[in-house]
Amino acid sequence: MGNIMGVIITPFLLASLLAIVFSPLVNYLEKQGLSRGAGIVAVYLFLIALSLLFCLDLVPALLDELQELLMVLPEYADRLLAFSEKMTRSYRRFALPQGVRQAMDENIRQWQQGLVINLENFSQLLVILMGQALGALLIPIFLFYLLRDGTIIEDRILGLFPEKYRFRIEIAVSEIGKTLSAYLRGIVFISLLVGGLLYGGLLILKVKFALFLAIINAFTNIIPYFGPLIGALPVVTIAYLQSPALVWKTVALIIIVQQLENQFIAPQILGKNLGFHPLTIILALLLAGSYLGFLGLVFIVPLLAILRVFYSFFYPVIKEAWKGWRLGDG
Repeated sequence: MGNIMGVIITPFLLASLLAIVFSPLVNYLEKQGLSRGAGIVAVYLFLIALSLLFCLDLVPALLDELQELLMVLPEYADRLLAFSEKMTRSYRRFALPQGVRQAMDENIRQWQQGLVINLENFSQLLVILMGQALGALLIPIFLFYLLRDGTIIEDRILGLFPEKYRFRIEIAVSEIGKTLSAYLRGIVFISLLVGGLLYGGLLILKVKFALFLAIINAFTNIIPYFGPLIGALPVVTIAYLQSPALVWKTVALIIIVQQLENQFIAPQILGKNLGFHPLTIILALLLAGSYLGFLGLVFIVPLLAILRVFYSFFYPVIKEAWKGWRLGDG
């Protein structure tokens, strides 16, 4: 099941998101006189140019960083364990109650075990990511057919519903497409800017694995609220292992980048948010992260947007049908 998720389902979901982002551009090119196929080719040429730029300049540097990181992971694990033991000796100097001391000892022991397990899993994850070539090759194939046959797929799905609901469903799907397209374009652009700013700052501070850490932060920045914290943890950890003096400089850099995003970049690019209460987003992220992992954290906000649009369009219909059923039952 995990292999199917990595090789087929995840590329299809990513291709679906890309189709939502690029469908308005293909539609615009089609209105300008290009055939739909020519519009898709133009989009592909643009994506290929970006990919070549990325591959020629950044991929070799990224692979070098990943190889170096895999080599130093055992050393980093030993240093983190030594740090935890040092902290244990420090707090034991205080006259703490026996129950508190035992609880802290147990928590530290579990943290140490978890650290070793997570580092082993992290090294395995790096190897898996470097070997996911097949899944990456499926994305442009899925994307092509979704862009070319998107209207056909929508018509066939609409045909599954009673005719009296089709117009309402079609309008709802169109509204979902516009909302998600604007949101995804904005959040991707913001994440790229955040990753670029962090990469430049880490290079200035001479933090190791700057490109890899910046890419992690670009990805995690897609997750509201928790994303910056998730991305900051490996940055601060690497900075500490390289030099404890770098930690505060790195923390200051992360705060500056996040403030730039929150105060200037995001409001200008996203304009207004999706209109959810922050507590709703936080609870949804906690549930999605618990049951669906990282993919749940990434997809839960767009899914909430879809459900809200469907609710606004179909709640009156459901309410009316329920009222009619109650009256008929009475």
